[in-house]
Amino acid sequence: MAIPIGTTARNLESITRWMLAGVVILGMLSWWHPGYQVWGALTVGVLVVWVLWILWRTVCADRTIPGHPIYLALCGPAIILTYHTVRSHLGTIADPAGELGGAINVSVLFQLWVLGTGVLVSQSLLLRPVRHWGVLSLCGAAMMSGPVLAVVSGQSANVRQALGLLGFAGVGVWLGPLWGADCHSDHHPNPLKNRKLRIAYLLVAAVAAVILGWFTPREAIISLGVVSVVLFIVGLTFPGRRVVVLLIAGVLAAVVVAFGLLGQFSQFGGLEAGLLGRGERALADVWASDAGLVVLLGMVGWAGTIWFAGGIALSLVYILLRARRGGDGDRGRAIVWTVAAALSSCAMLVQGGFFIPSVTLAAAFTWGLLPSILDRPGPKRSGLWVLIVLSVLFLLLGLTRGSGLANRIVLTFKREDVFLHMTAGFLLGLVLSWLMGGRRIWLGLLGIALAVLAGGVGEMLQGLLSTTRQADFSDWVSHAVGCGVAVPLYLLCFTSRWCESPDARPPQEADNPFRR
Repeated sequence: MAIPIGTTARNLESITRWMLAGVVILGMLSWWHPGYQVWGALTVGVLVVWVLWILWRTVCADRTIPGHPIYLALCGPAIILTYHTVRSHLGTIADPAGELGGAINVSVLFQLWVLGTGVLVSQSLLLRPVRHWGVLSLCGAAMMSGPVLAVVSGQSANVRQALGLLGFAGVGVWLGPLWGADCHSDHHPNPLKNRKLRIAYLLVAAVAAVILGWFTPREAIISLGVVSVVLFIVGLTFPGRRVVVLLIAGVLAAVVVAFGLLGQFSQFGGLEAGLLGRGERALADVWASDAGLVVLLGMVGWAGTIWFAGGIALSLVYILLRARRGGDGDRGRAIVWTVAAALSSCAMLVQGGFFIPSVTLAAAFTWGLLPSILDRPGPKRSGLWVLIVLSVLFLLLGLTRGSGLANRIVLTFKREDVFLHMTAGFLLGLVLSWLMGGRRIWLGLLGIALAVLAGGVGEMLQGLLSTTRQADFSDWVSHAVGCGVAVPLYLLCFTSRWCESPDARPPQEADNPFRR
């Protein structure tokens, strides 16, 4: 029996969306401390969601990705870290940090890729977040309760600052669906229209904020400072009630100054960052447990840090200003989500926050939803950017002396290096089949064949450019096997459209006897 066109795509989209929600919930509740196993869990979770996302886009024959200004902020540090990796002759030059061989440079590049991929899938899967109040509520509850459990149990002594800010960001995510409760939809009823349930939401948020403020008072003051800055921007640019908004912002700013927040940021000491930093060599003076801002300054210098932090700030302001012409609900959502994204960003820049998996996941989730929180998704870009970024990352992982985090994750889960080659082949084959085979099945299979050849070219480059690695035929075979795994998945996605017919109507239409 034929099914309506788009049914497979809608079901696969729903599965992927809830998979993303599951990863966010699990991450917020348990991935509090850095470690190879925890980073491995985050990477596997993001990869599973991303693979499902590619399959969904393949079924839709859509080769575009949503644009986001945050990608420009990530480009600066990525380019500088690539420069340091190449400058050290792909990690073959000894450094005073203990013969790291480019492992840390590539690890941070890998981390930035995970962050960008998280933004991509979050933005794509929640283009109309006001309809997905259940997903947002569950994710917000996890973002609140995870840090609350951590700080109350006393298991977060080294990462208390980051988790405190993450908890306050979760309060914003939890409150976000309240501004979408009035959106009318016959097929997506919103229980938050109930006044008692809305009050319960507010009480839960207040309790979580009080607990976080009691155990992390400094982070509560920082959160008030972020709210004050956002309200100042709103008061100066948004129409209506400007005096009231500016007055509230001024009161919050006075509280922040009264508690001496400005004196909290004296962690830089005698750090010699330079314009472009020193890459992983900075770890001779900087520790991973230091503030994320200090780690960035040491590795990518003032240029990369200003590009990263300034790009985030400008992106938040730009997206916030887009809400000026919206209704009260649009403005309320914009304000709450801008605060949540800003606090997630701040969590990355405080002590230990740059290397905490849950913080990276929260930043990806909140940033990804910002453009679509107003039901105004950003411009579409070519999916070729995904292929370019993935190819550069695989090339650096294959040529650099130390593979860093990616290899450590594989070893932690007791897998051989062959697993890494198979994964690379699988992902490259899947991406190429998605980009080339949206309309013609033979082009998709040709894309997978090109992915197999790309693995051979990569092995040849290892023999020519790397002084510490040699071309290995068995690695190419592993890569080809990974590409082969992508074949049945691509064929399944492509041929699923053959079961759909334009003559078939959706169930709600077919079962309605009064519809003409």
